[in-house]
Amino acid sequence: MYSREELLEKIREVNSRLDEIQRQIDDITNEINAKKNLLAEIRKQLAEVRSLIEGKRNQLQKTRELIGSLVEKKSQIINQIRGLRNELIQINITLQKYREKLVVYRNLLSTLNEYAGGKTLEKEKLKRIIEQLEYFFETSPTNPEWERQFIKYVSQIEKELNLVDSMEKVKAHIAELKKQADEYKNKRESIRNEIARLVQDLTTVKQELAQLKASRQEIYKELAKLKEKREELKKQREEVKAAILQLALRRKELRERRRAIQEELDKYNILLKALELAEKNKARAQAKAAATQSLKERADHLFNKLLNGERLTHDEIKILIEAGYLPEE
Repeated sequence: MYSREELLEKIREVNSRLDEIQRQIDDITNEINAKKNLLAEIRKQLAEVRSLIEGKRNQLQKTRELIGSLVEKKSQIINQIRGLRNELIQINITLQKYREKLVVYRNLLSTLNEYAGGKTLEKEKLKRIIEQLEYFFETSPTNPEWERQFIKYVSQIEKELNLVDSMEKVKAHIAELKKQADEYKNKRESIRNEIARLVQDLTTVKQELAQLKASRQEIYKELAKLKEKREELKKQREEVKAAILQLALRRKELRERRRAIQEELDKYNILLKALELAEKNKARAQAKAAATQSLKERADHLFNKLLNGERLTHDEIKILIEAGYLPEE
């Protein structure tokens, strides 16, 4: 059985232990709250990183689409250039044929000029001469010799006239060939200009492609960094969650210990109250016994007075009744 002092000492000791446990619980609770705040911040950062990753993926998709579009455009330009170069080759072949024909016709014209003796033959003049000779032949008297000379002369003029016709046809053909050749030359020049323009466009497309590919590589690098950051945040999140779980388990253990200590404290408090109640009852009994003894002694004295014939007061009679010396009224 514990004394009052021992119980008070036990209660002080248990209260001290209880305060220490509560302090530890409060510290752990504060640490858990700090970890929860950190976890919320990590989750916020993780959401931001995921949003950035999604944005970079969209940017990457758009870049890929642009690259695909430019690659297709590049292919189209290359095909156009190839087609125009093939057309240019055909034009050069055609022009070569025209040049060869022109050489032939110019040689023919040169031959005709040589045949004409280098003279300048006028077609209309020759026609007028023939008409005049025919008129003169029809209106003038002739002889066989003169007729032979006349026919020979007219035949010579007709040959010259035919030669003039041939030369004019050759010249006309040469002019037509030159015209057609010039048209092909103009077309060739136009194609060359178009090829030059397409080459410039191709250069621009290649530059844009190079820039987009470089941009794509940068996006890949940024995505890799963001994914690495995401994994780091995930790792931190799991570590913090594990730490919170461990702290929660530790707090649970401390709360169970606090509950056990509280039960121990309650036990000592009950014992103290029981002891105090016992002491009060004992004191009350002692006081009652003392009061009873004092009443008996007083009653004995008063009863002796009554036996001696002395007159008692009302209060003194009540004392005798209370002590049992007199019956109750």
